[in-house]
Amino acid sequence: MTLAAAGHADVIVGTAESRGRRAGAAQPGGKETLSPGAAGSAPSPSPRPGILLDRDGTIIVDHGYVGSVERVDFIDGAAEAIARFNRARIPVAVLSNQAGVARGLYGLDDVARVHQYIADQLEPYGAHIDLFVYCPYHPAGVVAAFARTSEDRKPRPGMAKAAQSMLNLDLTASWVVGDRPEDIGLAEAVGASAIYVGPGRMEKDRVWSFSNLAAAASFLLERVAA
Repeated sequence: MTLAAAGHADVIVGTAESRGRRAGAAQPGGKETLSPGAAGSAPSPSPRPGILLDRDGTIIVDHGYVGSVERVDFIDGAAEAIARFNRARIPVAVLSNQAGVARGLYGLDDVARVHQYIADQLEPYGAHIDLFVYCPYHPAGVVAAFARTSEDRKPRPGMAKAAQSMLNLDLTASWVVGDRPEDIGLAEAVGASAIYVGPGRMEKDRVWSFSNLAAAASFLLERVAA
């Protein structure tokens, strides 16, 4: 099933697993091929919980519009946390708003290169991302093709639903991890629980605050893998 058929043509989806498979190349209509063989991503008889990670501010440092590999710096402990999720065979997806594409700061190929670089850097830790999903649209964009609103831009649910389709997820049993209100809004939109790793604390139902992804890893494993 294509994302267009599922009603998610606005998102760009692909895996970036460096064990002999490069990130999928963008296809017309904003889709990428899904590389086979990512651990934990094979279809299962019934939907399963997953972990839906924000990218900038959760896995890598948010330097603002990270569109090149030179600007990628991992947050301490993030790679090790992802490896722990992988070992527990929990599907891990990255869902990222990429308004920098709409604003003309970088292109789709630049985002793909950053995601491949993240995958390459995770590999020595025995870690991988099962699915990268991102939305390049923003209503204030200057690139005409991407200058509009989108149901797939967080906090709208489109990217989570795309991950649900691709990884056979039970979103109501899944967890969203992020550092912005948009990430918490996404969790609320799909009925998921949330981990907030931004500044300060967020006091909301089904939201738990931690200093970073590494600090939240054991908490998540106790609940997702139970």
